[in-house]
Amino acid sequence: MGQLTEEQIDFYNQNGYVLISGLIDPDIAAKGESKMWSVMGANPADKSTWKSANHVAGYSDPEILACFTQEVLEAAALLSESDPGELEVPASAFVINVFPTEGEWVNHGMHIDHAIPEDDYSVFPRPLRVASITYLNDVEPHSGGTVVWPGSHKKIEALAKSDPVRYEKMWQLNNELHLAEIGEPIELLGNRGDVLFYHYLTAHSGSMNVGSYPRLALVHKW
Repeated sequence: MGQLTEEQIDFYNQNGYVLISGLIDPDIAAKGESKMWSVMGANPADKSTWKSANHVAGYSDPEILACFTQEVLEAAALLSESDPGELEVPASAFVINVFPTEGEWVNHGMHIDHAIPEDDYSVFPRPLRVASITYLNDVEPHSGGTVVWPGSHKKIEALAKSDPVRYEKMWQLNNELHLAEIGEPIELLGNRGDVLFYHYLTAHSGSMNVGSYPRLALVHKW
């Protein structure tokens, strides 16, 4: 079962997500963060360099890809009910870094992944096994953390099955998530080396960073 406990697995199944603390070795995560700053061409101690940094990009540097450890792969396989060894380290890490900005903190609105009409993904069978967000630094409240709607995957799945023709595609389902009555969201605060896994039908959102430091994270879907 690797790094996961039965309680963590049950939590994922019930809530559609689980935040695993310290899944990545601290030294590996620290090297990943350091390399991230380097490839962005920015200095963590000099805010004047942050404006030109890449907020969304893909990187294949070994220090960044090293964050996809065997423990991460095993956890992703277990939660997605995939065979061991079936999930691999990506060739490139997709990065979404959220830099501080002025204004009132808000999330960007709930959505499910793979819901772009042009991509035309179907709801069933699942278009992805499991999604992950790997945090390379500590995230303070209202500093670009991930927002999730606990248990939303079950209600969204029920909505999809209520009319398989109307909700054949992910984008069609995404357009009517409000009909699922999924309740209230919560803001998750990951620390360096933590990994958030979430179900493909879990409603989630990014959020504004009105704090003092960027949120650096790798986003990957198997």
